Amino acid sequence: MKEQKVYYYSDELNDDFAGTNIERKPLPDDYEFLNKGFWAGLRRFIFYYCLVRPLVFVYNGLIKRVKYVGKKKLKGYKKSGAFMYGNHTSMIIDAFNPSRIAFPRPADVIVNADAVSIKGIGWLVKAVGGIPIPEGFHAMSRFNAALKEAVNKRHWIAIYPEAHIWHYYTGIRPFTQVSFSYPVKFGTPVFSYTMVYKKRKRLRHPKRIVYIDGPFFPDNSLPAKQAAKKLRDEVYSAMCERAKLNTCEYIKYVYRPDREAGEKGREAE
Repeated sequence: MKEQKVYYYSDELNDDFAGTNIERKPLPDDYEFLNKGFWAGLRRFIFYYCLVRPLVFVYNGLIKRVKYVGKKKLKGYKKSGAFMYGNHTSMIIDAFNPSRIAFPRPADVIVNADAVSIKGIGWLVKAVGGIPIPEGFHAMSRFNAALKEAVNKRHWIAIYPEAHIWHYYTGIRPFTQVSFSYPVKFGTPVFSYTMVYKKRKRLRHPKRIVYIDGPFFPDNSLPAKQAAKKLRDEVYSAMCERAKLNTCEYIKYVYRPDREAGEKGREAE
């Protein structure tokens, strides 16, 4: 009998199973969050439209055969900017999902600063739409201005509110309302997308289905914080309902407060 992979966690909010071990470097004070200028725009065109977009259709569509359900809900909203929120259960597929969902609009992804800390390719992450979150308050105003500019350019902005990758995880981890202040501030529609894993008859690796829900809209009758919380609750509820559709648990996550963060173990199915 094959053994099931088991990952132990002690902190549901902060444990990360990405396994990248990237040394995070602080962003420069003059960091430009969006691609500006002729050469930056040219890099965006070459790497995003000529490389990433075709790769998304090949990798997610043909190789991993990810199925997207609910794309009709996006109809009529591609003429403006929007925010997308998804569960974080994969590395490459999750990086590609926003571009697939937002098509033909360009998709930007809010990422941790370690994504642009990788020596030699940090510029590439930015070129294909990665917008890193600044760690200090000194750059937050420019970060917010960059998001506003992206929305005005009709970009779709993806956020993974769970923040950390838990591969093949079949639940929805708790997340805060902080990132939902952006659609409230900019008055944009919101969509959620939830990766669900279905058991296959002959293959051990599960089938992947992304369920799209929405649109959700900021409630302008509420104060900003309450409107953000309402949006968060609506998205969280939709994702939790979709998570009930999982039919297999390829990796089992077990709470063990005595274990080191991210420590892995194995036990029989």
